[in-house]
Amino acid sequence: MKQVFIVYDVAVREFAGEFRKSIRAKSLGELALICDEPHKTLNEVEHICRALLNARADKGCTLLAIGGGICSDVCGLAASLYKRGINLELVPTTLLSMADASIGGKNGVNLDGVKNIIGTFKLPRKIYIRKEALRTLPRKEILSASAEILKTFLLFDEKNYYKAVALFSELAQKEETNLSEAQLDELVELAEKAAHYKHKITKRDPFDRAKRHILNFGHTFGHAIEWKSKETIAHGEAVAMGIIKALKLGEAKNWTEKGLADRVQDDFKRCGLPTECPYDDASLSEAMKNDKKTENGQVDFVFLKKIGKAVRKRIEI
Repeated sequence: MKQVFIVYDVAVREFAGEFRKSIRAKSLGELALICDEPHKTLNEVEHICRALLNARADKGCTLLAIGGGICSDVCGLAASLYKRGINLELVPTTLLSMADASIGGKNGVNLDGVKNIIGTFKLPRKIYIRKEALRTLPRKEILSASAEILKTFLLFDEKNYYKAVALFSELAQKEETNLSEAQLDELVELAEKAAHYKHKITKRDPFDRAKRHILNFGHTFGHAIEWKSKETIAHGEAVAMGIIKALKLGEAKNWTEKGLADRVQDDFKRCGLPTECPYDDASLSEAMKNDKKTENGQVDFVFLKKIGKAVRKRIEI
């Protein structure tokens, strides 16, 4: 029987307890974390590693992380460092982590306000998708995650892009997120399809050296917006704004099909996503200097020629 050490987000304590009952494994112990941006640090990684050490976890132990993207980030980094690498399994509990954050093996923590500046690559051995985790997810989190799912379909799948727009615009009309069983099933199906595309790309480029770069569509602007806002703008909201900024810049440079920016902006508004960036280009350019993709004063941008076809360009900032 495999040995596991469980780390979970305190916000999903009840779900973590139920999930624990469903697995066949010997538990070496567990640790509850506060999983928010201020706690996405090397201190938390050290906290996990010390707990593993105190539990006498050996090289054959599996670190089981139950939570959203921040949980998988800090646990992924800890699993890659403890004894130079132990097994990692993930139980994503947010829509964003199901569709994006738990896929591909990237992890990272923040330092001095700079996002994900310290990290490694650590592929999970297994990912458990449980739709029950989404039943109590706040409406804001579902809408924020929708930006990443829409981004993936803009890159790869026009048909599912419009299917996702239809569902998210329907959910945006609700005061509260009380999902019907059919909506829940459709949400999980879309998340799994988006995850499939990301997995397909990351499998071909596990260390983010070539093809995988297109997954950064909207993120160069998005990360700069997040940084400028001092985390008051959620990741998904910043990515939504970043996508529109990238589409408009692409059109201005004649790299993007004319009119696409306005059409996608209208779609995003129907989905309840913000599309107007509150910062000027000069301040965003300054923020981009901290971007991991910046080299010699140039940064990698991803643009859409049209839905389903992307192009990379390096631009002076």
